[in-house]
Amino acid sequence: MNHLTSGLFLGIVGAIFLWVATRLHFFRVKVLPRTPADLRYPIVGIIGYLFLFFIIAPSSVRMMGKHLQALADHSPALLMPLLQVISLAWVIAYLFFLSLVQGKTTLHAMWIHPSRSRFSCILEDFGLGILTWLIAFPIVGAVSQLMELITFVITGLSPLDQIAVRYLKMAKESPVLLPIALFAILVAAPIIEELVFRGFLYTYLRKKLSMVKATIFAALIFSLFHFSPDQGVSNIALLSSLFCLALFLGFLYERQRSLFAPIALHMTFNSISVIRILLISN
Repeated sequence: MNHLTSGLFLGIVGAIFLWVATRLHFFRVKVLPRTPADLRYPIVGIIGYLFLFFIIAPSSVRMMGKHLQALADHSPALLMPLLQVISLAWVIAYLFFLSLVQGKTTLHAMWIHPSRSRFSCILEDFGLGILTWLIAFPIVGAVSQLMELITFVITGLSPLDQIAVRYLKMAKESPVLLPIALFAILVAAPIIEELVFRGFLYTYLRKKLSMVKATIFAALIFSLFHFSPDQGVSNIALLSSLFCLALFLGFLYERQRSLFAPIALHMTFNSISVIRILLISN
């Protein structure tokens, strides 16, 4: 019943906020000329990122097996930070290289529309991204609660924490691991994921598809990217809520023609979750 009550409450709040946002013309997309989106190797780049994240980074860690085991025996508190740094280093280096092969005009336009390339516009985008949390959170929360209820009714299994949540709960007890975890969750993940899924992927899809189709397809891939066998049936609620969040992220990118808006929304979502985990959850 808790899931049903919470879901209904969040759904009602979300519906009210959506109505208010519609009245305030929030869903009106800026009328700006389309910019040349001549991305170089977009599909290869995105597949390469997924391959790096799921195959190369874990394989490089496994190749250090003996050294990692020695480190785990000597100082377990340093093992997880090292693994996190290795993974981040791989991803950042790859995306830096992928950005280098793009044309300067295309790369600039992917981050922000040339006609809005001003500091005031970047501040506007960040502010709008933060405010959009008020609209997106109750909708995403309602979807999550509803899917958790349906999953429980069908399977009888209670939801598990997302892997990132379990990682953060473990990290909060370590003065070494916590700063790295916070940087990864609050800064690195929002920037990296928005650059990949809204910047490269959505920009490519938008050349081929309508705004709605491109937003849905990019949101679907974004949500599936977070699938993990370790989460079992909890993937249903998690991926459903992430898909809903990604729809807002994609719309913000199209509305503002700027990566700064979805990055700000992504950061706000993660920040609120981190605050809840660190200060509220046991």
